[in-house]
Amino acid sequence: MEAEGFDGAVAIVSPGFSGCDNDRDQPTPPKPADPTDIANTIRQYFDAYNAGDVAALNATSCTAAQRESATVPPSKTILTAVEDPIVEGTSVLVPVEVTVQSDGAAPTPSQTQISLVAEDGLWGVCMFERPSE
Repeated sequence: MEAEGFDGAVAIVSPGFSGCDNDRDQPTPPKPADPTDIANTIRQYFDAYNAGDVAALNATSCTAAQRESATVPPSKTILTAVEDPIVEGTSVLVPVEVTVQSDGAAPTPSQTQISLVAEDGLWGVCMFERPSE
């Protein structure tokens, strides 16, 4: 008696080729990307950027983008919208809308993508790498 839908095909499973027999050699997958955590990191990054706060910039940046100094920019960059992140392993791209506000000029809205990477369980904005010395 055959089971319904069984066409007689036989699956051969070899322990050496299953891909699951030795999970110790596989990298640990990153934690699922939490859109709220990612959006909060981006907001904190832009707050720090606008304030010229180097410690807060470094706290929200990837290692490659950390810096030794920061200055208050001549215009503010206001984060006006954060879309859902596009996850690619331990990195994400986040479509955002920002508006640059300068004294005496009309606000300039634009859309871009912010790149973040996961390092030590935290997301860090990785838009600008510091120059090599």
